[in-house]
Amino acid sequence: MQLHSIHANTSPATVGGYQPLEQNDQDATIRPNSITRGLDNNSNTDFINNESSLLLIPSIQHLTSYVYLLVLSACIGGFLFGYDTGVISGALQPLSNDFTLNTSKKEIIVGGTTVGAIGGGLLAGVPLVFLASIIFIVGSLVLAGAQSYGILVTGRLIVGLGVGIASMIIPVYIGEVSPKSFRGQLSTLNVLMITFGQVIAYVVNIIFANVSHGWRHMFAFAAIPAIAQCLILPFVPESPRFMIATGQIDDAKAVLRKIYHESTTDEFIDQEIYSIEQSVKLDSSGSFQELLSAENLRPLLIACLLQAAQQLCGFNTAMYYAATIMQMAGFRDHSDSTSVAIIVALTNMVFTAIAIKLIDRIGRRRMLITTMFTMILGLVALGISFAVLQGVTPKQNSCDLYGDICARCILDDRCGWSVDTNSCNSLGLGNDKYVSECPADQTNQNTSIVLLLSLFVYVGSYALGLGYAPWLIQSELFNMRVRSRANGVSTSVNWFCNLLVAISFLSLTNVLSAAGAFWFYAILSFIFWILIMKYVPETAGKSLEDSQRLF
Repeated sequence: MQLHSIHANTSPATVGGYQPLEQNDQDATIRPNSITRGLDNNSNTDFINNESSLLLIPSIQHLTSYVYLLVLSACIGGFLFGYDTGVISGALQPLSNDFTLNTSKKEIIVGGTTVGAIGGGLLAGVPLVFLASIIFIVGSLVLAGAQSYGILVTGRLIVGLGVGIASMIIPVYIGEVSPKSFRGQLSTLNVLMITFGQVIAYVVNIIFANVSHGWRHMFAFAAIPAIAQCLILPFVPESPRFMIATGQIDDAKAVLRKIYHESTTDEFIDQEIYSIEQSVKLDSSGSFQELLSAENLRPLLIACLLQAAQQLCGFNTAMYYAATIMQMAGFRDHSDSTSVAIIVALTNMVFTAIAIKLIDRIGRRRMLITTMFTMILGLVALGISFAVLQGVTPKQNSCDLYGDICARCILDDRCGWSVDTNSCNSLGLGNDKYVSECPADQTNQNTSIVLLLSLFVYVGSYALGLGYAPWLIQSELFNMRVRSRANGVSTSVNWFCNLLVAISFLSLTNVLSAAGAFWFYAILSFIFWILIMKYVPETAGKSLEDSQRLF
């Protein structure tokens, strides 16, 4: 059976963050992005209308294999989301060599998936998960067989549609088919599958880094798990919420009984059906106009602030351009730069898992403010490292203007470092011998180590705070009537800022230098840090009503 979404007023999200499950007074659980984000999981209807009905909730000690089947089959989409957003890091350089791409064309290829993802988020109300799998297969094969730049961009747009759909519907579906007491744990699987997909993308990049036209294999690999998901989905049912919304009450009861074990009482099943029915009615009663009311406007602005901060700190430059950044740092061989770049994906995955464990204990606001400060320090240190390696010289009109800065000279495709004259010259000029790597320098080697450590601090701090906290805080700011619409607006801000970063990073390094680009992100992050300290409240441990009273 195909999996649907019935939330028409929602939007997708982006890489580098994860959408939590909405919370109510009795069930403080989390939902991953991802990606991902901006969706209202109103199936999280754990509210019980009277005290005696609490006795109806079954005590579940372990999950059934049926629940694992439902969740893991959906999480394949999360894996594909992570893989297709991470694979471009290692594929970009060989693509550039094969198609002679300039800076703007590279940025369009990277940003193409984000543009497609925005479109994918508008497809609510159709067989989304199955459709996403088909789109991933088609997009992967189009990219693998591309013979022109236009086909490459088309393939990235197609894959982006799948990313947008997967990021939107999978967290919702997992929340809707998970038993209450395990909902938070199961939802984090999608978070980890997204980051795991990014790690596997980097591993595949390493495997095919030195293979002729290896980028074709990198893109084609994504079709394998997508095909597996297509084979599994016909055996996976719709969520109980979708069934109830479309009048399939008996089918919903049958699925709920399998989710909560066959021994679950009829009284509990009936209560769950009633709760979901009330949630569906409540969700359909809200409107976008309500977002402009005094009680909702300030929370909406805070949510948009957090989403903008998550993207404009520049994290996705590290995800999309990791191998390119490593080449800027002196790892000129594509295999070496791709291998070292895996530190980005591994750090993101490990620290995301740590954030999931710690954020409820430490508090959202406290963890966000602390980790943002260390993230800013990481960005400043990255800029200093690049300044030592390359100076702060932007791209020049002619090669001789780079002077004696070898590291900046060889980053320019037009230029090479002349061994004969020990200077930067245009490639092919005269009979000089040119090198692709600068002469060994112990200072540069030490600086490269500092650069890698700075990147580790930057990515780890982001994963602990900005990568996760905004989605969790956002889910706790709005009442049920406007939550999906408010999430849709703030998530649109997230996608738009993601696109800005994706299509501007290389141009930014040309204008400001690599050091200047990271200092620019540090300045933006510092501004956001000040605003977050001033305006974002602590929502940990508060009921929805308590959070509303903060405004």
